[in-house]
Amino acid sequence: MIFPFLKGVLNFPQARVTWMLVILNTAVMLLTYGVASQSQAALEKLLRDDYFRDSQGHLYAQFIDGHSSGYSLVMKNISDKALNGDAEKIALLGTMAIRDDQFVREAPFSKFYGDQVAIENWHDTLVKVREIQSMHPSYVLGLSASDVSIEKWVSYIFVHSGFVHFFGNMLFLVIFGCALESIIGGFAFLMVFLCSGVLAAGAFILMTGTTAAPLVGASGAVSGIMALFACLYWKQGVRFIYWLFLPFRGYAGFVWLPAWVVLLMWLASDLAGYLGTLSEFGGVAYAAHLGGEATGVLVGIIIFLLRYKRKKVEPRAKESPPLGKLFPFDTIHDKKRISLFSHTDSV
Repeated sequence: MIFPFLKGVLNFPQARVTWMLVILNTAVMLLTYGVASQSQAALEKLLRDDYFRDSQGHLYAQFIDGHSSGYSLVMKNISDKALNGDAEKIALLGTMAIRDDQFVREAPFSKFYGDQVAIENWHDTLVKVREIQSMHPSYVLGLSASDVSIEKWVSYIFVHSGFVHFFGNMLFLVIFGCALESIIGGFAFLMVFLCSGVLAAGAFILMTGTTAAPLVGASGAVSGIMALFACLYWKQGVRFIYWLFLPFRGYAGFVWLPAWVVLLMWLASDLAGYLGTLSEFGGVAYAAHLGGEATGVLVGIIIFLLRYKRKKVEPRAKESPPLGKLFPFDTIHDKKRISLFSHTDSV
């Protein structure tokens, strides 16, 4: 395991926007936790019912067989085996079906063969599932096939599927947010965060497609922050903590690596995850991570071009003006502030 260890977590006056985003995410998490936990428990109780799951698996296999042009070869092979009585594939399809928006929308009005009592029971249970989802915060605030309105492209950033998901995103937001906000200022940081989140959602829709399961979490926006930080500190040394999972001397400590290693690590991981995971199986939204990272890199390139142009226009300028004159919501005002258009120190 290797983990970046930057200059440290700045206090509120030094990184106001970063901490306000953390506070906002925390508030949403705490305010929605009760409803989310109750809704999730009710959903899991319905979806884990073997009778409902197997009935749904049979129906989903029939649905895929009747709409074969819209599904991958992997899904067709799974449905063929399910139609031939493979109990494992029936159970798998029964679990996956609830993510398929087309199936959820059209199946209640489709004709299926088989046990009509089981089909009727499935239909009644599906109605209950949709009712619970309409109250679940992830479905209310998240971005899904049932609602891709513009406000959902922003609101999904601030809702998380659980405390583990929330803690991981907030940890990296604080680590990279405090470091980046001290470089570019609060307003610019906020714009990069929001734009990364919005474009991450666009990348997810473009590369994966919307599903009945909602896209939630700040990971796309945080990926943009990490990518921009790596671009600004491209060749500068960044301190990493490493641990090789063994309790011996030399198997844990610090190592200095160029900042591009941070970007390479996440790009490689997310690209491998995206290429190695079928969208039908759900899980981590790797496409959203890639979209956020691409946004951060794009902003970094724009900044590089602005810096290059500035050097050509003012070749004799010894020092760039402080960022506070360029971006409002400036957070650091002393002479040690790192200028976006000048040399950056190691972190």
